[in-house]
Amino acid sequence: MNKLERQHHIVQLISQSNEQKMLETRELAEQFGVSEMTVRRDLQELSYKGLVRRQHGGVSQSVTAHKHERKEIGILLAFSTGKYSDPFFNAVLEGVDHKLQELGCRIAFIKPHCEIDTIAQTHELLESNKASGIIFLGPLPKSESTAYLKANVRALVSTTETLGPDYDTVTFDGYHGIRYMVDHLVKCGYRRLGFITGHHDFRRKAFLDGVKAHGLPSDADLCVIAPFGEDGWTQKLGHIGAERLMKLSEPPEAIICASDLIAIGAIQWLHQHNLHVPDDVAVTGFDNITESAFTVPALTTVNVHKQLIGELAVERVVSRIENEDDIALVIQTPTHLVIRQSCGTKKSY
Repeated sequence: MNKLERQHHIVQLISQSNEQKMLETRELAEQFGVSEMTVRRDLQELSYKGLVRRQHGGVSQSVTAHKHERKEIGILLAFSTGKYSDPFFNAVLEGVDHKLQELGCRIAFIKPHCEIDTIAQTHELLESNKASGIIFLGPLPKSESTAYLKANVRALVSTTETLGPDYDTVTFDGYHGIRYMVDHLVKCGYRRLGFITGHHDFRRKAFLDGVKAHGLPSDADLCVIAPFGEDGWTQKLGHIGAERLMKLSEPPEAIICASDLIAIGAIQWLHQHNLHVPDDVAVTGFDNITESAFTVPALTTVNVHKQLIGELAVERVVSRIENEDDIALVIQTPTHLVIRQSCGTKKSY
């Protein structure tokens, strides 16, 4: 074995070892059948090239080499059906892909949660797909799968639920987005508001806080939490919510929806039942997906910087790969109203 072959093997051994583990000079000399002095010269040359880090008695992974390795990032999606059917997360994925290309990284895999329901499945995913970091799009997987990923993946970043104080989260200001929407509807003259969502979260709290702040009716029936399945928040939730709200003895004058897809479903139900938007009832969404501009009428909504969330998630996961001791950040991107025809004109009495 010549010097170049020996040095190549040393770099391979170090890259396959634990980042904190030191390979001793003596052990390397015995393995290659050369003197310790020869190994020291090898290590010195490799250190000059930035490929290893010299330590007393041996060598370990180079921080410089670690930073310049080609990083592969895995993506885990919350929903198991129609992996690319959710327009919100498709936009986030566009941001992820753009930033990965910019940084010279690539996507290792895009998988739904249903493929890691068990620890065995999670282990198999990591064995078959090299990923030095993972980004979670949407709610987290089952707790046991999440715990396994925490123990076995260098860097994890979430975009909805937090993984804990030691992990980065990139999200959006949904609370104030809904509060802005309540304020806007009140300015438009609406006094009885309904709300449709998929679960208890900051958007629901914002709605309840908003109607309370304006002294509006806050009947429990005006806030619908519609059940959803593995395909997430689809138009079906809007159908369910609109039916419940409009069959009340005192239906709402305006319906705020926790997502654009829910709002689109609500508008569909209203049209099917000969109710006109916004003349009979106003409808608003949340997310500002591309489709929201093409509903009839065009949907008033809350803009979320979806691609930016994806880009920031990549920046954070790469930063944590390069420096695991980096401070974990919680990044909240701003939201703002997008006023269109579904409620934008003042209600007449």
